[in-house]
Amino acid sequence: MTLFEIDFLQKLGVLLKEAFKFKKYKTMHPALAVFTGIFMIPLVLISFVLVAVVAVLEFFFSVLTSPVKYLHAVVHDEGKVVMHATQFIIYFISWPLVFMLYALMSFLIVLIVPIYALLSITVYIWTLGGFKFHLYMNKYEDISIETSGRCCWLSIVFIIVSSFISIIVPSIHGVIHFVDLYANYIENTFIESFVGSVYPMYLGIQILFASVYSLIGFSRYHRSDDSVKF
Repeated sequence: MTLFEIDFLQKLGVLLKEAFKFKKYKTMHPALAVFTGIFMIPLVLISFVLVAVVAVLEFFFSVLTSPVKYLHAVVHDEGKVVMHATQFIIYFISWPLVFMLYALMSFLIVLIVPIYALLSITVYIWTLGGFKFHLYMNKYEDISIETSGRCCWLSIVFIIVSSFISIIVPSIHGVIHFVDLYANYIENTFIESFVGSVYPMYLGIQILFASVYSLIGFSRYHRSDDSVKF
């Protein structure tokens, strides 16, 4: 199957369907699953943005597909039943348009493929490896996996470290930052300076930690089909 033949929305739907089965989360105690999911929210939001981008690009791709195929078929069929001089005229007039439309579709595919790959990585991280890892839409017909056993200690460690990165250390930093601003009579700039500039650093650290921890820990744990293929 070529990239032009892939139903991108169908593949996107399969990915999201597997993601929201929360297979790896179901191997945890419900409370641990909830807190683990909370600390994965930034990656979930990133994936939603990527889903929207892929869906929009796929919409434009679908809009182009039907007329391009129809026009190409008409040119091809007419070219077979007319004389050579007429063939030349038909191809000379119509083929540049067909080629331009195919080039535009190719450009959309060039955008869709890497964005989908990034989406697949992001979703793989916040689902804790809840499906077969893949970068290309046509890699697997079935991306589902089976999980077994119970996951406890990995989620406990993740929640504790994430709490320090996202809540405890930023809170201490925030108090120190506010005291410093208060001493200089500019405490009214706290929200702008801390929330707008300082806390995003901790958010970035949390995203990095969650990504690495999920890939080297959660994604491999209690998975019956443990073969990760690129």
